Amino acid sequence: MPRFPIAENQVNNGQALISGTDYKHIVKVLRLKPGDEITLFDTNSTEYYGKIREIGKRDIIVDISESQRVNTESPIEIILLQGLPKGDKMDYIIEKATELGINRIVPVITKRSQIRERDRKKRWERIALEASKQCGRTKPTIIENTLDFHEAIKLYSKRELAIILHVDCEVSAKSYIKNSLQTPQNIVLFVGSEGGFTDNEVLFGNKMGFISLGLGPRVLRTETASISVLSVIQFHYGDL
Repeated sequence: MPRFPIAENQVNNGQALISGTDYKHIVKVLRLKPGDEITLFDTNSTEYYGKIREIGKRDIIVDISESQRVNTESPIEIILLQGLPKGDKMDYIIEKATELGINRIVPVITKRSQIRERDRKKRWERIALEASKQCGRTKPTIIENTLDFHEAIKLYSKRELAIILHVDCEVSAKSYIKNSLQTPQNIVLFVGSEGGFTDNEVLFGNKMGFISLGLGPRVLRTETASISVLSVIQFHYGDL
């Protein structure tokens, strides 16, 4: 059943009003008609189930038959600081990280970032929203403004667990998390772009409280590294 986000004030007296880009998607792409079932969700973790009552020229009226609170959000807060990668790899990272329940993603320009664009936030927000629709979340991953390396380190260093991935580190994220006595509720993870971090960047991260960890004997691409370590964290601390 198609899922679409909706603001709480769009639901009144057992009916919901849909307009804008979602209206166009429902009518022009999905070609839904009056009587078709639809699911709506708001950011307070409520899902609404109903049927399309009427399709106007600019909006759609949905009769709500049922609503319920859902719990699809991770029990831990995870923030990903992602060194900007080349091409459309950031799109992939945002989509998969959203499916894994991450709270927010901060694009970061590092020393080895070859892409330094700062104006793709709206596109990334749309990707996070679409991924949320698909995986059943009610709160899309927040995409923050792009920061420079030192800005990001200083801003996000004060967390229960702050990790910076480093390919030369002999201690793996898996072994550290497995043997740690911590049960952190908020975690920040910093993954570099292609080529990883410079030694100076890692040293600065350590100085600011980030723990250097690796991901085993093989060198992973940045998009593989991000999704792999998020999976490890969610498996040990979260809800995977």
